[in-house]
Amino acid sequence: MRGGHSLVELITVLAIVGVLSAFAAPNVRLARDQAIVRDGATELVATLDAARSAAMRRGSVAVAAFDTLRAEARVIVESDTLLVHSLGRELGVSLRASRDSVTYGPSGRGYGAANTTLIVARNGVEDTVTVSRLGRVRRAR
Repeated sequence: MRGGHSLVELITVLAIVGVLSAFAAPNVRLARDQAIVRDGATELVATLDAARSAAMRRGSVAVAAFDTLRAEARVIVESDTLLVHSLGRELGVSLRASRDSVTYGPSGRGYGAANTTLIVARNGVEDTVTVSRLGRVRRAR
């Protein structure tokens, strides 16, 4: 004869799993938001690296432009748009920027005299990317 589980035992197990899931759900959402924001900051760093590389490769001025309303980052050299990262559409994050662009000269150094702070955010989770006057990129961790 095979042993089985009674209906009361099954309901008890389901109730315990439900209670434990209710405690774990906020942590899962937070971890997901942290990963998405980290990905957004990584995309910004990649955009800045691409702008710097394009400036040196083409021997021209390259611009990493930021559209905070759309949460987009673009690399523009002369009149060509080389790269577009749509952070808002792809990742569902928002973007704040202290300046609307970072410009790199043909030597790969920052062109202009201002630091830039970029903040990627989602549901209260934020990550910051800072660009120095010389064009060095640093991420707050």
